[in-house]
Amino acid sequence: MDKGSRTIVIVVAVIVLLAVLGYALGLFNVSATGDLKTPEVSVSGGEIPEVQVETGEIDIGTEKATVSVPDVDVTTDEVEIDVPTLDINPAGDDGSARQ
Repeated sequence: MDKGSRTIVIVVAVIVLLAVLGYALGLFNVSATGDLKTPEVSVSGGEIPEVQVETGEIDIGTEKATVSVPDVDVTTDEVEIDVPTLDINPAGDDGSARQ
């Protein structure tokens, strides 16, 4: 995959992620009208192949190790600062999505 294709895939993935996140947080409301009908599907012939899958194995564990860790003494002071806040107002079902 070249750099241009990779960039397009990343942009599309970010857009989809933002849309899903926005919907999950209630930032927009989607309303639909009408009946949902699945298509009729007919299958004839064919054969299901036999498949044998061999998988690798991943072992996760721990072991003892000696590492150098710096000993740092830190002193702190308390100060009052402005911190950012976030208010999320979910979309209501006021019918505006149907216009």
